Amino acid sequence: MMSFLKRRPSTTALLIVTGTGALSTDTYVASLPEVQASLHTSSSTAQLTMTSCIAGMALGQLLSGPVSDARGRRGLVLTACVVFAAMSVLCALVTSGWLLVAERLVQGAAAGVAVAVGRAVVNDVWRGRQAAAMFGTLSAVGLIAPVVAPAIGGVLTATVGGWRVVFWFLAVVGVVMAVAAYTGLPETLPPERRQPGGLRQLGRRAADLLTDRSFAAPVLVQCLTMAGFFVYIGGSSFVLQEQLGISARLYTIVFATNAAAMVAASVTFRFLVIRTGPILLRRIAVVTQTTGVAALFAAALLAPGHRPPLAVVWVALAVMTAGLGMYLPANAAITQHAGRRAAGTASAFGGGLPFLAGAVTTPLTGLLGDQTVLIMSGGMALFFAAAAVAGVALRSATIDPDKAVPSPSPAEAV
Repeated sequence: MMSFLKRRPSTTALLIVTGTGALSTDTYVASLPEVQASLHTSSSTAQLTMTSCIAGMALGQLLSGPVSDARGRRGLVLTACVVFAAMSVLCALVTSGWLLVAERLVQGAAAGVAVAVGRAVVNDVWRGRQAAAMFGTLSAVGLIAPVVAPAIGGVLTATVGGWRVVFWFLAVVGVVMAVAAYTGLPETLPPERRQPGGLRQLGRRAADLLTDRSFAAPVLVQCLTMAGFFVYIGGSSFVLQEQLGISARLYTIVFATNAAAMVAASVTFRFLVIRTGPILLRRIAVVTQTTGVAALFAAALLAPGHRPPLAVVWVALAVMTAGLGMYLPANAAITQHAGRRAAGTASAFGGGLPFLAGAVTTPLTGLLGDQTVLIMSGGMALFFAAAAVAGVALRSATIDPDKAVPSPSPAEAV
């Protein structure tokens, strides 16, 4: 370890900073009707408070990564955590629906900054399969947070009362994030390895990465993959409850089971990648997730009335999410390695662009007409198949972190 870095970042601190911010996305989803009534606003505005947070997370990642290459990691992370806590307090005190939309945008952006810069810290410090294992750990925690968030929010509103308590809880989360960052995340980018911070230089770094096939190829494949996954996120509640007629409670169980499969796959990746490396595991993941989606589409196409049994739909979706749970950390490790010469910018594009692609395609199931298993699975199949084809076509561009000589990293200079 170079002399600049006196101590490694705390894994626990990294998990807290990059994972708990995701709690902000949907902790209060069950309280949206109460938000609407309390602020005397429309249902669309209440829902927009969630959308603005998701958009903020994407923008926070895209903007902060390149800045961290110029100004370092620690200061940005600390600022983001403090802003997250402050905006949570303002959200708890808000009196207007549109003001809440604006505050949620900033709150989401702060969470996005923490995620992007946290990934860059991993790239600064860890190498090869060790870095891939860290990405697996971060991915597992990042996937757990939004899954448990609605349950946390439900318990808080049921036991304490009122949707505002959720934001007071998030304010406490922000304070915990700030303390974790202050005590556990040292600066990992020495001043002499920082890159020029002007707009022209930022643009050059962005162009350098986006025109590098070894970096752009895995980002493109992940954008297509996340687009397909967000079709499921946006349509599954309507499809399963309205066409298949399951209850809201059973849908929650289905969704939670599929999310658990994703988390379990990420944890499995964390332990397997040390032995196998990320390339092989990514191939297995792509085959797994594509098979699950193809099976779902085939079942919907062949079933009487295009209405397959719930068990078939459930299993197919679980296979898809399990594949995705292994794919995400594997692709992150490959992408970050390819772009480690500008780790913050690589983190911004590697996380922010797929997130934007997913957000744009979230309402696709509804836009295609009647929300059915056939429509949803068809949209998913389109994107997952495109991702698989692109992955095969661009496989020659992939840099294996185990075999390739890595690009110079800011943290390796001294």
